[in-house]
Amino acid sequence: MRLSRRTFTLMEVVIAVGVFALVAGALFLFSSGVADSWRRLTVERNRFQEKIAMDRAIDSLLTGAIPFVWRNTIDDDTTQIPFLIAQPQALRLASLHQVHSAQEGAIRFAEFLLDEGNLIIQTTDRPFNDWSEIPQDRIRQTIIATEVESIEFRYADWDSDPTNEWDDRMFWTDNWENVDSERTDIPLAILLHVIWQDGREESWLRRTTGNSYRERYGTYKPPSNNRDNAL
Repeated sequence: MRLSRRTFTLMEVVIAVGVFALVAGALFLFSSGVADSWRRLTVERNRFQEKIAMDRAIDSLLTGAIPFVWRNTIDDDTTQIPFLIAQPQALRLASLHQVHSAQEGAIRFAEFLLDEGNLIIQTTDRPFNDWSEIPQDRIRQTIIATEVESIEFRYADWDSDPTNEWDDRMFWTDNWENVDSERTDIPLAILLHVIWQDGREESWLRRTTGNSYRERYGTYKPPSNNRDNAL
């Protein structure tokens, strides 16, 4: 018995190769799409985790901010100077935190720095006039964000003039220490605006512990109207 052998024609080969190419192309596009989606998901997850870490660090410092004054050791006099540098691109403050050891204390002295694209918070357990002279074993630096283009701080202040309207008495300033050189209080709230190198922007607004919309040091009488009395 002779077995018949069927050979493929050129047209059938071309069709088979074409179908295989279409299937391979579809699989390649699908795998590339999945890979791109995974990469984007990974990038967004890393950004989200970075923002969570930033939020925790910023929240703990800004919401715990308190007034802190100390003796003026630079000029060797008895005046009290506030431990606060509040400028558009710099912030140094004292902040309450949870006590972990008796040596550490309950006050953290912190400073925000932007160094080569890294947003850094450096802290110490004691205040210093010149932070460049702080021993390395007394200072801790934490990078809370990378690839940062710029940072900007703004500070909420309160107009003590009772003749002004209540709703107009809170205002924002870019430089707290230039508002009044004699004051030792801290802003009512602090706004931090961060711009990344890729164009992303994010803002953090926190009300401070040592001040608030209605709290004051010393004798303070709110305006005598029905709304304030109701509050």
